[in-house]
Amino acid sequence: MPASPVLDLDLLGPAERSVLRIDGDSLPLGLTDVPIGVPVGPAVRAASLAPVTARHDLVVELRCAAWVHGVLPALPGAMTLAVDVRRGRRKLPVPPPREVRFRPEDTVRLGGVLVTTPLRTAFDLVRLEPGRDANAAAAALLRLAGLTPPIAAALAQLHVRCPNKERAIDRLAALPA
Repeated sequence: MPASPVLDLDLLGPAERSVLRIDGDSLPLGLTDVPIGVPVGPAVRAASLAPVTARHDLVVELRCAAWVHGVLPALPGAMTLAVDVRRGRRKLPVPPPREVRFRPEDTVRLGGVLVTTPLRTAFDLVRLEPGRDANAAAAALLRLAGLTPPIAAALAQLHVRCPNKERAIDRLAALPA
């Protein structure tokens, strides 16, 4: 496995990271820092969230996943993480994250971190968050995934029992192409 592109918080404390920033050798990204010159894409953004996801193999979702995929300019202040109940019982952090039954095609591992796919992220945003901001992020995620709103709405029909499913399908279908 290749070395992580982000700085390891276990090896570098706040003082060392501050020195690297002051010297112009690193920049803050997510929950850690990244050396100057490292191209920042979805895998690097995801890896920057490993300090809170790795221990329990949590899934980055909703607005945090939208940031990882590059459709939001900044990491939201509140982390949106979930535990995939399909992966079996394990000790969880306190307070426990939201429990979700993800399908295998709903998540992808980027930078060593599980993240909801652009389609699942778009579906969850329009399903769980009201407003134009969620719609704009969902539309950008669909473009990223190469999906039209009608195709995304049809794929959303495949989700079995989840709250607000029909509302999400209607909102997906109504998004601008």
